[in-house]
Formats: sequence, structure tokens, C-alpha cells
Amino acid sequence: MKKFLVKYHSIWLLLFAFSLLAAGTNPSEKEYLEMFDNSYKQTLSEGLEVEIKRVNFYLFSTYTPIIGSEPGVTHLEIYGSLFPISGGQFDYPW
Repeated sequence: MKKFLVKYHSIWLLLFAFSLLAAGTNPSEKEYLEMFDNSYKQTLSEGLEVEIKRVNFYLFSTYTPIIGSEPGVTHLEIYGSLFPISGGQFDYPW
């Protein structure tokens, strides 16, 4: 019974630690813009604005640049890394 309790508490402690790590490495919108600002500036026509849509799930975030009225590639940020999860066809439902 004692071994079971130690394993049970160890698993919860690990989950808590990974959750804190994920929440702590979740970048802000400013950090996202710093990473991808140069690539947008090179491909934008004069007069087009880039708006960033961010959805924060506390443990991870998604970022989608809106260029003109078209959504760009959506990125999933988790543990400080960005992963593309769409080819630009994804749009938020609101």
C-alpha cells in the first residue's frame, strides 16, 4: 500500500512540474512577433497590416497572423517551441 501511495504522489508531482514548466515557457505575443517579424516584413506589400490572433490555454498557446483578411499559418507553442499546425487554411470560428 505504501509503494502505491509513493507512485501515486510521484505521478501527480511530475504532472504538476510539467504543467508549471509549460505555463512558464508560454511566450507572450511580443515574443512571438520578435521571432517572426522579419519574415512578415519581407513578404508584405506596402500598406498591409499584420494582426496576430492569440488563443491562450495557459499550458500552451496558438498564434495566427492575419495578413489583410487572410489567416496565415497557425503555430502551436508548447515548452518554448513553435510548431506549425496549419497551412494557412485554418480560421478561428469567431
